[in-house]
Amino acid sequence: QYPQLYHSHAKNGCPVFISKPGVLNVDGMECITTLDGILKFHWHVMMHDYKKRLLDHKEAHPDFSNFQCVCVIDLEHLSTSQLSQRALSIVKTQTAIDSVCFPETMNKTLVINAPRFFSLTWNIIKGWIDPRTAGKIELISGRKTWEARLRELVDEDQLPSDYGGKGMATTDTLAKEAPEGVMKQHHELVHVRSSGHSTVDVPEGGSLEVTVYTRATTEVIISIVDENSKSTVFVTGVSVKHTGGTGGNDKPTSV
Repeated sequence: QYPQLYHSHAKNGCPVFISKPGVLNVDGMECITTLDGILKFHWHVMMHDYKKRLLDHKEAHPDFSNFQCVCVIDLEHLSTSQLSQRALSIVKTQTAIDSVCFPETMNKTLVINAPRFFSLTWNIIKGWIDPRTAGKIELISGRKTWEARLRELVDEDQLPSDYGGKGMATTDTLAKEAPEGVMKQHHELVHVRSSGHSTVDVPEGGSLEVTVYTRATTEVIISIVDENSKSTVFVTGVSVKHTGGTGGNDKPTSV
């Protein structure tokens, strides 16, 4: 629902972090977590995942001392509907956490594929950022321009193929970022009025684990069948309905 990942290292040794808020699905995020959950996850990533990447690179390259990160913020497909008050509050709170608890962790940030309307939003966000930090942020809209700038910062074999490099595409990397024993993860938001469906390919000999999250207080009945043989039913008639609170930090129901 919010694709973001670390992808190798820049020429200066800093981890490269790629975030795609342009395809952020706010409805999907709110189905599976809360604002508090999002902020706790951000804290966990900074305290553990990011820290481990820096220490591992230091161990492999003892001369490395630039404990910062090169960030790519991809705004392709961003729409005004995604810039809700709730979405901006998440950005504002994460920015405050990073400014107070993780200062000087940004080496360089490239904001790419920014739509025209983003200039107004950027003026708002920039007000939440320390001026020194804001000076490390570059906004580049044209693909040829930002690809060239990325290649100045990151070797081609370290850059994902969908960002002008020769490395693994970010979509493939994200699909493989799954818990141990899981080959691939698939997330999809399904709006159900009278009926709805989602199709997932399962390799021969493989198995599928399904978790449904909802905040809907209207009951939905879910079945899992073989797309090629509707008479083959794996799961039938499971009732799904939100039974918890409706506040911003009340957890969704999962089945």
